[in-house]
Amino acid sequence: MKRIPVIIDCDPGHDDMMAIVLACGNEKLDVRAITTVAGNKDLEKVTQNALNVMNLIGKPEIPVAKGLPYNMVRDYGWAERIRLLPQRPSDEIPNEGGVHGRTGLDGFTFPEENPLQVVDYARSVEMIAKVVRESEEKITLIPTGPLTNIGLFIRSYPDLLPKIEKISLMGGTCRFIFTKPFMEFNTYMDPEATKIVFESGIPIVMYGYDVTYTALYNQPIIDRVAAIGNKTSEMVSSLLQAFRTMHNSNIFWLDMGEYCPIHDACAVAGIIDPTVIKKSQKMRVDIEVGGSFLDGATVCDFENYLPGPKNVEVVQELYNDRFFDMFMESIKNLA
Repeated sequence: MKRIPVIIDCDPGHDDMMAIVLACGNEKLDVRAITTVAGNKDLEKVTQNALNVMNLIGKPEIPVAKGLPYNMVRDYGWAERIRLLPQRPSDEIPNEGGVHGRTGLDGFTFPEENPLQVVDYARSVEMIAKVVRESEEKITLIPTGPLTNIGLFIRSYPDLLPKIEKISLMGGTCRFIFTKPFMEFNTYMDPEATKIVFESGIPIVMYGYDVTYTALYNQPIIDRVAAIGNKTSEMVSSLLQAFRTMHNSNIFWLDMGEYCPIHDACAVAGIIDPTVIKKSQKMRVDIEVGGSFLDGATVCDFENYLPGPKNVEVVQELYNDRFFDMFMESIKNLA
């Protein structure tokens, strides 16, 4: 079977962890590299998280490269980012580390000894270029964090763009109002990089909040993961438990009860099996960068009013049973 070569660009993050597990455990994908980007936490933390996950699941042969510690134009700190979110009453203090805790992967203790290190000859953008340049087949990019690395790659290596099959990304939102209208964390964190990516001419499939907040796990899903009984299932079930608690206590206004999203893995699932997509729409998506409070907004023309090409396939719904079955198979195939 011919495997699909992919690069995962991420900022782990519990949902990034699940994207990595889903991709690395599936026989249809050939994960050529993991690249990291500052986002859910600072670059050092998310890179260490990526290394810890790759070591535990038994994939030391896949290189991990570290990105830049800042975005293309702006430099947002955690304090500024958190101002977007509704605040609890003063007598109710959410987890100080946000939805991913202080480390970015709170909820599981990784082995202290980890032989894996980032590659010492390339930053993330250089690693992406190296993999794309050396591949005989076109590469699919799967960004699950801010689009800094992908934007820099597009600007730095225009000669390599014909060798990109598509970009399957977690980011953006059309109708799902999370904080300010149209705002989503990854696109907000680097609006200029997002605009570069969306205007690149590369085929884009967008898995935004509209779909990721419908692909939800609950306790029965966690129990299915735990019952697999290997090291990966122990890690995943523990982290899913912790993430549900932290997400639902911090994003309290959504009142999600026993449910929680696994945002980033959606972008992997659609590459493994496009028929997992139940509903999508090709549309024009523009990115706001004009200096307003809506910078980073994905302005989605779902009514086909605006001129210009339809540049993005926006996914709106998945077949959730099939989606979660993929997880179980991937976890079984790992350490």
